[in-house]
Amino acid sequence: MRTYKRTYFYLLLIATLAIMGATSCSTSRRAASYEAKPMSTNKIIRKIERGAPSFKSYESNRISISYTDKEGRSNFSGQFKIDHDNRIIFTLRKLSIPVGRALITPDSVVFVNYFDKNYIRDNISSLQQAFGIDIDYYMLQALLTGDIGLLFNNPMFDKELESLIDDNQYRIDSKLNARIDKAISKGNERKLNRYMKRMNDSEFTSYSAWIDPRQFVIRKLTFNDIKNELQLAVHYDNYKLIDKSLFPQNIEIVYVTPIQNMKLEIKLSKAAVNKEKDFSFNIPEKFDHFHF
Repeated sequence: MRTYKRTYFYLLLIATLAIMGATSCSTSRRAASYEAKPMSTNKIIRKIERGAPSFKSYESNRISISYTDKEGRSNFSGQFKIDHDNRIIFTLRKLSIPVGRALITPDSVVFVNYFDKNYIRDNISSLQQAFGIDIDYYMLQALLTGDIGLLFNNPMFDKELESLIDDNQYRIDSKLNARIDKAISKGNERKLNRYMKRMNDSEFTSYSAWIDPRQFVIRKLTFNDIKNELQLAVHYDNYKLIDKSLFPQNIEIVYVTPIQNMKLEIKLSKAAVNKEKDFSFNIPEKFDHFHF
């Protein structure tokens, strides 16, 4: 139960953080009708990196979040602001009533619960424990802004890559360790189980990214952890241009394990770049420290 509550909390947290991909001005960019021509993986990645979003601070004054699991559906709204590579702060509301405020830094996660008058303080590594995926602050920031180029360069996902054209988009796939891939292809469960006991968990996680052939922005990203039977998919849509960079305004996150099936739908608007300067964050003195 504690694991479920922790994961639920972080899914809501990630949903709100996903607003950093929002923009409110200029032209909306949906999936382009453009023919994908054969191209090397390295060239695709270089084009992605050249178009990566650039900002010092980023804020959104309006977000809407829909959260669905086996218990039903919940809707939230809120705001966010991000100090690039330093901190992310967001406010969450339900029916215009403040629910909580959160702070994420490269080292920690803090969530203030206004409803129960308590707060949670945890290490950033708890994100890895909650989702079973190696993830740090910088990767989370990259994933939620659609800055997929940073994923390919992150040491935690340093895997051999290959690419192909799939449904008129470039698909970049990570390769599993050759021994693991061979055991899977031959259906050798005994050898695969032996590898699971001896090898690092990250060796059993693969990912795929679908890239728009015209704008070279991410349209879909999937993670598959065969050891923990975990799947995570992130869909990006409705890109907008702000300060010469494209950001996704619609983000959908689907998280599936043998006992959980959760979906987050985020719609974003009213964003600005390089305007927010106040990143203070306070915990009310009378609030209790809550532990999972």
